Amino acid sequence: MSDLIHVLLGLVLGYVIASYIESFMHEYVSDARPKAVRFWQRAPWLFRPLINTHFSHHTIHHVRTFRGDHVTQFRDEEEKTKLTEELLQRGKHGVTIIKGAFATKLHGEGAFVFVSPLVIFFPLFYFTLKPIAFLAGCVTLLLPPFMSHFVHPYLHRPFEEGQRTAPRWLAWFLRTRYGRAIYRNHFLHHRYGGVSNFNLVLGADYVRRRTRPYTPKDLEVMARIGMPLPEDTATPPVEAVRG
Repeated sequence: MSDLIHVLLGLVLGYVIASYIESFMHEYVSDARPKAVRFWQRAPWLFRPLINTHFSHHTIHHVRTFRGDHVTQFRDEEEKTKLTEELLQRGKHGVTIIKGAFATKLHGEGAFVFVSPLVIFFPLFYFTLKPIAFLAGCVTLLLPPFMSHFVHPYLHRPFEEGQRTAPRWLAWFLRTRYGRAIYRNHFLHHRYGGVSNFNLVLGADYVRRRTRPYTPKDLEVMARIGMPLPEDTATPPVEAVRG
């Protein structure tokens, strides 16, 4: 095979594995069901990284922030101050959450939990693929932590604000068809309580049947808060958007 074919092979293999692991870990760790969390809490010495990851992502990012809407992290300064004080009382992990912009960026222990399932594939790729395919596969394997740290914060901002404030390369990515699809997928993930639409690296959710299609009401809310609408969807009427 030519080098181009090997590069494509590495990119595709890395992407598929990264998307699937991201979807799985997001569902069963970051947004794990209460029954699983209660089980972990029986042995916190063993499951502390999972407990902390679930707390920072689900409790803080889903429940304690963005309570007003998808693009407003705190409704007022008092709400932010109260949560900051609570997190400081948790010690090191609370400080880590604060430094991660209240769990909008991958940071600290959460990064370890997020990346650890991917690590086993680096030696596997190294010993089974040509060097050029190995390097290509490494690039796409690292997409989940990359997306969580750099892209995710902008998914909680109106699209036009992101275009003004993001670095030029990131603003370009966010306005691609793929980037716009990530906005909508993540919006649905939050709107319905973190039980579907887990991927930032799109793909595995569809294979695993973990997607929820948007409804006309979803589109109205997306338009009101500045999410990019599907290209084949007409903009909802102004009166509907304001409702």
